[in-house]
Amino acid sequence: MTQSLDLRNIDGAAWELEEVTPHYRRWLLPLGEGRFIRKTEFLADDELVEANRQAFNDSDGKRWGDGQIVARVPLNKLYGAQDQIMEKLREGDRDHLKWWLNSEAARPYRTFKGRI
Repeated sequence: MTQSLDLRNIDGAAWELEEVTPHYRRWLLPLGEGRFIRKTEFLADDELVEANRQAFNDSDGKRWGDGQIVARVPLNKLYGAQDQIMEKLREGDRDHLKWWLNSEAARPYRTFKGRI
């Protein structure tokens, strides 16, 4: 018998801090009967977003060229289910990556101005 969980209000739940490293914090949400949900918060994202913001601002007035780095995306975002980036790439949909990189959701990860 499969039981589904209503995860809509999960952010307001009683998370317990499990582990802290320089790169992430890991939280547990006990569900009872030996079941739990584990959530990982990636801390390096803030540093990456700040470096991307600086590179994005520095790209003002520069021209596109071969080998231009247009974005730096953390692996947890790239492989995350929410934006389906890697899933779409595996299916051969390269246009989805271009669409996503041009979207507002990808703005923190962009390092160069302009449309892709």
